[in-house]
Amino acid sequence: MGLLKAFFLLVGFISSGVFALLVGFVSLPLLPLIPSLRYRLNEVFIRPFSVYARALVGLKLVIDPAQKASIPRPSVMIGNHQSGLDFALISQSCPTGVLIVGKRELLRIPLFGWFFWLAGNLLIDRKDRSGSLAKLSAVRDRLVEHGLNLAIFPEGTRSKTGEFLPFKKGAFQIAAESGLPLVPVVCSSLRGKGVWESFELAGGHVVVSILPAVDTAEWKGKDLGPLIASVHARMVEEFHRVNARAEELDAKG
Repeated sequence: MGLLKAFFLLVGFISSGVFALLVGFVSLPLLPLIPSLRYRLNEVFIRPFSVYARALVGLKLVIDPAQKASIPRPSVMIGNHQSGLDFALISQSCPTGVLIVGKRELLRIPLFGWFFWLAGNLLIDRKDRSGSLAKLSAVRDRLVEHGLNLAIFPEGTRSKTGEFLPFKKGAFQIAAESGLPLVPVVCSSLRGKGVWESFELAGGHVVVSILPAVDTAEWKGKDLGPLIASVHARMVEEFHRVNARAEELDAKG
C-alpha cells in the first residue's frame, strides 16, 4: 500500500508541477507590472498538492490558528526536515508570500525545479559557502520590499532517523544580519506516517507547532553559536511535546 501511495503522490506532484509551471509562464508578462506576483506563485503549487497529499496518505494536520496568526512579516521561518512531504505539511503554517531556500540540485528535477526558480525561490550551492551566504544576504531586501517570509530547513538535509540534525548557520545569519525575527516551526514525527522516500505512508495525526518569534537584532555581528544551540534545544523539546500530542490523538482515533 505504501508503494502505491508513493506512486500516486508522484502523479499528484507532477500534475501540480505542470499546472503551476503553466500558471507561472502565463504570468510572466505581468511580472514587470506586478513584481510581487512572482512571490505568490508558490501557493499555486504547494496548496493544491498539500491538500491532495494529505488526503491520499491520510494525514490529519493539527495547527493552532492563533499561532499561525502570530507570525510576523517579514521573518525567517525554520522547520525540521523529515520527508519530501514536509513542505506539504509545514507550509500550511506559513502565511501567503513565502520564499523557500533549497539546494541547487533541485534544478535537475523537471517541472518542479523549473517552477522553483520561476517562483523566485532561492537556490544555493552547498559547496559554495561564501556564494550561498551572499545570496542569502541579497534576498533580505526582497523580503522587506515585498513583505515576504523566508522558509529554510536549517538541518540542510533530511533526517533519516527522525531525530534533529545539527543546524547550519545560514538561516540564523540572514535573520541576525537583517534584524528579522526568527520563527521556529516544529512538525511531529512522520516516521511510519508520512516519509515518502521509504514508503512509510500509513497516515495519522501530525501536529505542527509555531513557537514564539525570536528577536535576532542583538545578534548582529556576534557569534551565533549560543543562539543556534538555544533554538535547536527549544525545537527538540517541542518536538517531543508534539509527538506526545500526536500519539494521544492517534489513540483517540
